[in-house]
Amino acid sequence: MKPKFKIGAFLLAVVMAFSALAVAGCTPISLKKEWSYKTSDNELAIGVYIYSLDVAYNRAKNFASELKDYDEYSDAWLDKEITDDDGNKAVAREWIKSEAEKMCLSYLAVEEQLKKCGAELSKAELASADEAAKTYWNVGPYASQGYVMPMKDDLEKLGISFESFAYCTLRYDAMRTALFDALYSEDGSEKVSDDELKKYFEDNYTDYSYFTVNLYSSTTDEAGEQVNKALSDKELKKIKDEMNGYAKSLSDGKSYEDVIKSYMDKNKVEQDPTVSNTELLDNSTLGDEVKKELEKLESGKAKTVTVGEGDSAICYLIYKKDIKDTSKEYLSDDTNRNSVLHSMKDEDFEKYIEDLAKKLKHEKNSSVVDRYDPGMFYVKPEPTTAAAEEDTTPAA
Repeated sequence: MKPKFKIGAFLLAVVMAFSALAVAGCTPISLKKEWSYKTSDNELAIGVYIYSLDVAYNRAKNFASELKDYDEYSDAWLDKEITDDDGNKAVAREWIKSEAEKMCLSYLAVEEQLKKCGAELSKAELASADEAAKTYWNVGPYASQGYVMPMKDDLEKLGISFESFAYCTLRYDAMRTALFDALYSEDGSEKVSDDELKKYFEDNYTDYSYFTVNLYSSTTDEAGEQVNKALSDKELKKIKDEMNGYAKSLSDGKSYEDVIKSYMDKNKVEQDPTVSNTELLDNSTLGDEVKKELEKLESGKAKTVTVGEGDSAICYLIYKKDIKDTSKEYLSDDTNRNSVLHSMKDEDFEKYIEDLAKKLKHEKNSSVVDRYDPGMFYVKPEPTTAAAEEDTTPAA
């Protein structure tokens, strides 16, 4: 499945100065405004292509890092064959160029289709997208954590304007959302009925609750460090018997609220330790062992699962609710409904955009686009302190 073109996927470092950018055998690139791809009624600035090329470069670099002979101190990986998330194989340099072009055609295709659907973004929606983009542009994605790292400091050097950055990220995300709604919302051309959504939800989602108990004791040593110690067999049996008793009560029909209250009262626990989720298990952060047992568990049943061993063992009590009892209330919430709708249709939507881009009548400004080579983004990393201090004196 193709990745979403949302801002979170684009927060990547761009580290090579635009002033140094020149392809071997070519004259330096002009700083005047030039277009990269266009249709009969729209054209993309060259900055849009540069930005897309950078995004594709970083994705390709991740794929290349999986190669046995990958060397971060050389750009030789650009001429090696990589395999992407869909299993496609290509020389990295060519894959990057191809992906950048696909992104550009997707931008144009989505915008063109929005016009055909009569669902273009309003001035207010565009202004909202641009305002959000300004935050990333002027202070960076980590300002709320105390790190001011303006993206403009790197991107402007590459010839990427704020307008190009905003278009590729927040504006495009807003356009995609508008097109998705135009297709699949209650008034959409390919609307999903409540019954269809309900069936998808009940067939694919899991509603569950769990809490955990440590199967080890913890103390603090003289240095203030936590030290864990595995429980004795007798202590383990006592806890597991208690947890299995709660699981049996739940499976026999006792309410989860009554069971967790019994546990808290008996063990003098003041704060409810329950974790509850309604989700696709494929997307869950639960460990594989717990997910596997939860998938096998029947609705309305509970069981215990021990994860780890010795001084790191944990006992989970997991309870699987009847998803049919959950669906009506869950889907009545607009946020939940939209989330489930995206889970149901995102893959179809990606294919839809891909097909639109393939059929798009467009023109490529080859004389400009072909000046840009993925190698422009490569910067040899500084050696680590250990590597810098390593003795390189030849043996006698």
